[in-house]
Formats: sequence, C-alpha cells, structure tokens
Amino acid sequence: MDGGAILKVDENVARAYTAVEETVECRFSAEVFGGLEDHVVEVSLRVRDVLEEFEGRRVLLAAAEEILESELELDAEQKAALLHPTYVIEETTLVTSRLEGWPDEIQGFVRSPVCVQEVDGLVRSVFMDNMGISVGDFVDLVRGDLGFDQVRIIFRTVGKLFQDLHKSGWIHLGATPWNVRLFDPNTEDGFPKVFVSESLGEAFSLEPAVPVEEQEHAVEETDFEGGDRTVLEIAPLSVADFEAGDEVSDASSEDEVIQEEEGEQEEGEKPNKDREGLAGSSFYDSQVEWSDVAEESEGLGEDPPLQAIFDGIDRLYRVGHVEEEVAVTPGFSAPELLTGMGTRDGESADLFSLGMFLYFLVAGEIPPASVYTRYAPAIPARNFRPGFPPGLHSVISRATRPRPEDRFASVESMMEAFEDACDVVVQRAQAARFSPPAMRLASDTHIGISKRRRNPVNQDHVFSGRSDDGRFALIVVADGVSTASYGSGDLASAALAKEAAAVWEDVLPAYLMDEVVDDVKVIQKILRRANHHIVNYVNENHAPFRGSPHEVMGSTALVALIMNGQVTLGALGDSRVYLQRGAAMEQMTIDHNLWTLSILEGIHADSALAMPHGDALARCLGTFVVEQGTLRAVDPQPDVFRFRVIDGDTLLLTTDGLVDFAGTNQLASEDNILSVMLAEPDPALACLELILLANRGGGGDNIGLSVVRFF
Repeated sequence: MDGGAILKVDENVARAYTAVEETVECRFSAEVFGGLEDHVVEVSLRVRDVLEEFEGRRVLLAAAEEILESELELDAEQKAALLHPTYVIEETTLVTSRLEGWPDEIQGFVRSPVCVQEVDGLVRSVFMDNMGISVGDFVDLVRGDLGFDQVRIIFRTVGKLFQDLHKSGWIHLGATPWNVRLFDPNTEDGFPKVFVSESLGEAFSLEPAVPVEEQEHAVEETDFEGGDRTVLEIAPLSVADFEAGDEVSDASSEDEVIQEEEGEQEEGEKPNKDREGLAGSSFYDSQVEWSDVAEESEGLGEDPPLQAIFDGIDRLYRVGHVEEEVAVTPGFSAPELLTGMGTRDGESADLFSLGMFLYFLVAGEIPPASVYTRYAPAIPARNFRPGFPPGLHSVISRATRPRPEDRFASVESMMEAFEDACDVVVQRAQAARFSPPAMRLASDTHIGISKRRRNPVNQDHVFSGRSDDGRFALIVVADGVSTASYGSGDLASAALAKEAAAVWEDVLPAYLMDEVVDDVKVIQKILRRANHHIVNYVNENHAPFRGSPHEVMGSTALVALIMNGQVTLGALGDSRVYLQRGAAMEQMTIDHNLWTLSILEGIHADSALAMPHGDALARCLGTFVVEQGTLRAVDPQPDVFRFRVIDGDTLLLTTDGLVDFAGTNQLASEDNILSVMLAEPDPALACLELILLANRGGGGDNIGLSVVRFF
C-alpha cells in the first residue's frame, strides 16, 4: 500500500493548476517500481484530463511520455513499470508535507504519492494509479445504479477502514467517495476485477468487445431464453410503454369510465403484471432478488472481500488535536467544519462524512446539502432511487444530524446499526417464503385547532377497509387543495374516499373467493373514477369554463392496497407514507412539490429551497385539458411503489398537516412522530396521539392519517 518515499525536488517553472496537454516532470525514488531506494528517476507526464475541480484543489489524469533521467540502467520490465501505469496528479493550494510525522500504522492506511512538489505556493502530488478504483469512479462506472448487495459490500469495506483509523487515534475530516479507493490485494494492479465485473454484469464484461461485424452473428447464437440466467431489475421499472389504451381516456362521464374498465379484461384472463399500470406513471418495485454477490455477502462477517485505502488527502489529524482550519467539501463535510466552528474531537465529523458517503452509494448522486437544512441532506436518498429497497435511511439520517451530539457515538456503533439495517432488508426480501403478516389498522382525521379559525371545513378525507383475516386492506388518505375557485378541496378529497369505498365493495368479495386481485388495476380504477368525478362536477356547475386550470379543485392522493404482506401504493402530491420499524422510520414517497422536484432535476439545493412558494404542488389529483370551455379528464400520473412488509413493521400514511406541525422543523417533526409510534402500539390510539401532537404544535392545517401495524 505504500506508494514509495516522498522526495521533494527543486521547483520547476510552472503556474498554478496545470492545464490539459501540458507536461509535468516528476522525480521519484526507484523504490516505487522495485528499484533501489537511494536512486532517483525522472519521468515526463502529460496531463490528459481533469478528474475533479474544487476551490483550492484540482485532480488530473496523466500518462507517462518518456523517461528523462535515471540513476539506474533500467531494463525493459522496469521501463514498462514506469511508462505503462496511469498517473493521478493532485494540485492544491494547501502547502503541507504529506505523511510527515505519521506513525507507520497510519501510513499504511494511505496511498502515498511517488512525488511531491511545491511550486509557486501550490502543492503538486503525483500518484501511480495502481491501487484499484476510487469509490466515486466505481459509482460513475455503474451509472449510479448500485444494488443493495454492492452497497453493503462497499460500505462494510469503507467502514472497516475508518474503524481502524479511529482505533489508532487518528481522524480524516475530508472523506469523499473520490479519495477512498477499493482494491483487491490479491491482484497485481490492485484492480478489483471480479467485483467490478460481477457488479456490471455480463452486458458490461471486462473482456474485449465483440467486433461490430461479428455482433449480429453473436446475437443469433446466444440463447437468451435457455439455461438458468436470472435477470435482475433492482432499479425503478418504467411503465411509459404501457398500452395506448391506458394513456388518456376520451370518456367524458363517470359511467363511461366504469364501463371501459370493466370491459378491459376478458373473463378468466390473468393480468400481465409486467405491462399493467398507470399511463405516464413511475413504477418502483423494491422487492430484492439476490445475485451471486449478495449470496456471498451474507457470510462476509467482519472480513469483506475488498480492502479500502485513503487517497488524495492533504493530512490526517490526531483525535482531539484539530486546532487549525480544515479543507472542506460541500456535500460531504460536516456542518461544524463548513461553518468554521471547528470540531471538538473530529470523530463525529468523520461520522457525518460516512453518512453522506452512504447517501451517495444509495442515491448515486452527491448529497444535496443546503444551508437551509444546516447542511444535512435536503431530501432522502431514496428520492433519487425509489426502487432501492428500504432500510438504510435511518443510518444515513442519524449519521448526518446537524448537531454532532445527535450522531452515532462511534464508527463501531454506526456499523452495528448498518448491519442491523441490512439484516432487515434481507428479511423483507425473503418474506415471500414465509406466511404473510396480519395487520391491525386505524384511520382518523381532524380539522386542526388553528386551521378551524380560518376555514371551518375539514378538507382531509380518509378511508380504510380490512378483511377479517387481517391480510387484505385498502387505505386512502387525501388532502384537498384549499385554494380552489371552482369546486373546493373537501369535495375533491371526498371524491377519492367515496370511490375507494365503492371499489372496496367490489374487490373484497374477489379476495375472499380467492380470485385474482390486480393491485395496480385497483389503484388505477380509484384514481380514474375520482378524477372524473372532479371533472364532471366542474363541467356541471361551472360550464362554460373560463377560468385558470390552477383554480380547479384538486387533492393529494395516497391509495394503498395491502395484500398478503405486499404493499402497492399510488401517490400524488405531498402526502406521505412512512415505513417504521423500531427506531427506524423511512419516507417511502416522493413529495410532488417544487422544492423536491427541482432538486431531483439538478437544481442546487440552496436555490431550490429559496424558491418562493416552493411547497406548491406540481402534481395532484384533478388532471384535465380544457376544450372549448369544457374540461376533459386526463388520467392521473401517480408514483406507484411496491414493497414487502414483515412482522414488526408499521405503515403511517399522513397528510402534511401532521408533518408540518409535529415539530419546529422536519427533522424534529419526524423525531416526534417516531416517538409516538414507538410509545403507542394500538393503531387507533397512535392516530389520536399523532393528531394531538400536530395540534399541540399549532394545528395550522387539517390532519388526515392512517396507521397500520403488522404482526
């Protein structure tokens, strides 16, 4: 792991930050390629690309051009050892001496530079790129689409590195996915070929590609249907190519919609689950099938198959001895470092970086930290990857608390929580093998003590129905939009609850008779009928329509069908569903407001959260086009989630009246909600206590919610 001795050289004539295609002369000890320690070799490197660029730091990719000078007579193998590798050059304005004063055991955690130069106030460190691959580059390689098994192995490996560092009494304070490298100690160049190839799959084989002229023949000989090959689709499933008949309904009345739905499926015909869905919707299936990597990971214990090493760092620090300004990286550095307040011991700052590191692995994106969230992530990681199995959010959330005292006590305790969370993910993935859990549920609503003074009408509506065996249920939670000029929010949310009650009367007998119940079709029918109800009301009472489409009544919508331990959920708007188990509570839905959707589209979190009226809904129930003064219904486009639950899980479906008033900010609100969920096992009493919690916080909005306990 030691890249060789550090050797300062005379200053070259250079300007700050070397440009692409410029050359750099590097002198280093022959020891780095197996030569004698007291001999020096000089090599010319040409910069090929810029890998990273931050204020005060730049990382370049370079290739060796020629050997300029050598105190040794080099043979062909030694020359190849110098000219063949890729080189990484880090340039920084922080003038430091790497590794000086570090004990040998600490130097073993860090990939050493082969050359360090101080040039015009700039420190240039040159590395041989022979120590595997950075975590950031690996995530880029798989296009940010890591599976659970890959996340588990990588984070175990990185966590072990930090555990060893902290046990030695040292801290990092600068961890990012690009300065932690994964390597296989059993390969000559350190590159983890097996792990990378298994992660990318056969379609991304590391073997040379088939020539273009041979591709057609190769495809003809490949047996895609034979054998025992398993195709894994952990990423979100798109339903954009569903049948055209599901895209936009031309029906202008509720009766026509019902007739259209009832005629869609021939008697005895079983639904095609790969094709059925809601037009334009996003379908997210979080059930996990295990690849070979996952099967191996179950028995890893404390010894992951990979090792990790630090790279591209300016210095390490002793625990409790951080008395100087620390370089920061927005998105990964702790709030106390970003604000210049400093860190008391430094260990908690590393824990924050590890939490953001795990966020990056799950989301495939740099965490959207914001000054408005005190540099914690602005939205959950699963918002970027809704198809990722739930379970790891609680670890990320606790590690990235703005206050150091609220984080994990140590890396060890964080990794214990991580392993426990991974075990739950595995349990849910294996749940289909066992008897499904039963459930108890309750739903409730309240106008809100403060909201009542402004509007005496409760615009939240709920519905819930459950079979006697406790394994089949339909739940609806809806929050009517209060700014409507045509109709009203209470009418829109009531339409959803009414249609859910009607559909429940149809699907419950089918379930009891052991007939096929198509979960997505049920959600589709409820949302379509409610949407047509809204459109028909406006046409009947406000024709011809001359107003703005934004003035028409609408509602958020949560429609959950729970059947034999599987939850299928349709979601529109900013009402939320949380999955809770013990001290872990994770948001399963994506808020359809301007704040969240702007961040998901790539707008910086600070800019997005500074938007006026950023909480305005971008999607909700009540979708239509206006044609010659008449509204024509357009099918809603919800997010559709499917995931499994197990004994001990709890679902909370709620409107924003609870989340907005249960605490002084969202983090405090979710903590207070979790406290109630932990304290009150009875669903009906939990609903009551949550309503009281929101009202004690001001009760500034209607509150509608449902609690489902699985046992």
